Amino acid sequence: MSRRGRAVNHEAMDESRVSHRTQDARKESMMPPKDRPPRSKGQGSRRALLGMTLATGLALGAAVPAAAGPAERADVWEQGGAMVLAEDGARLVRQPNGLHVSLRMPAPEAGTYVYPAGTTPGSPEVFTLWMFVFNHPENCTGPCGPDDSTNPAVEFGVYNPAGHVNAGGWLTLSGRVGVGDEAQAPPGVQPYPLVNPDGAEVHLAVTSHGELDPATLPNEFRIPTGSPLCGCWWIAKF
Repeated sequence: MSRRGRAVNHEAMDESRVSHRTQDARKESMMPPKDRPPRSKGQGSRRALLGMTLATGLALGAAVPAAAGPAERADVWEQGGAMVLAEDGARLVRQPNGLHVSLRMPAPEAGTYVYPAGTTPGSPEVFTLWMFVFNHPENCTGPCGPDDSTNPAVEFGVYNPAGHVNAGGWLTLSGRVGVGDEAQAPPGVQPYPLVNPDGAEVHLAVTSHGELDPATLPNEFRIPTGSPLCGCWWIAKF
């Protein structure tokens, strides 16, 4: 018999097998559950695997974070604002339910910069990142600043998203603030939580705590040092 003839016969046999399997499946589906033949272990395993796959897919879908806007970049300014220390060193991502910030700059060399009152040089040193949120910048008297923090229409609040111990090289700080998270404010100022992540004006400040005292951690990361007028902050504005 020719190869073509054998191939045709094999195809006919395959079609016959498929037809019989289809007929058997139809008969089985018409039987009461108790009269149906048991499925093979392989069939049960495949069904279980499919169920696990679907469940995992649904779980991952539910965990997808809220869509974020494009990342915004800003320069990090040297203490006193006289020059740029890190071009595009600060990054802000606005999300429907919060703000994610990060800042990277050359680590200040101990003893070479302006220290906040009550801090001393040493190695390693503690640095913290502070976020100043002006929820409604359209109500600021001009470019938002310290004078606008007391205006209720601005809804001003302060957050402390990160702290780090550093001994040279590069200083990197990052963190996230969610809508409704409790905010801080200077003494005598009413703090307002983040409510307008899409439209808020955001200022970032890095401040030094001087030489590390291990006994003060982790509380040291949450203590503000300096002030807007001390000339001792590194600033970025969005």
